[in-house]
Amino acid sequence: MADVHTWTGTATEEETAMMVDRMKLFIFPNEARAEDEIEAFNKAVEYQIAHEHSLQEQYGEIPDGVEAFKIGDFSMNFEEGVNGIGLTRKTICEAAYSVLLRAGLLYRGLPRMVSE
Repeated sequence: MADVHTWTGTATEEETAMMVDRMKLFIFPNEARAEDEIEAFNKAVEYQIAHEHSLQEQYGEIPDGVEAFKIGDFSMNFEEGVNGIGLTRKTICEAAYSVLLRAGLLYRGLPRMVSE
């Protein structure tokens, strides 16, 4: 499915600040330091806000604590974190993920081996 954002509004300062915090947790332990990384990070924040607003417009607000629902023959289960604050690979929009990936902000590296 294409990552199409239908929301064209402007995010509030509070909404942007909250998404910045969520995005920082998603890229941890990386941090946007270079100019191109900061630009990519900010673009990912914009994309994710638009993505979440677009979903809200399409499906309405999902109340906190809802884990699953069924309407007729259709049922849907939400994974942990989907309706919460944390972003996961499944909940971040493709556009935001791609921008972060190209900027190298998702590279976790190899675990450091400590020899005794």
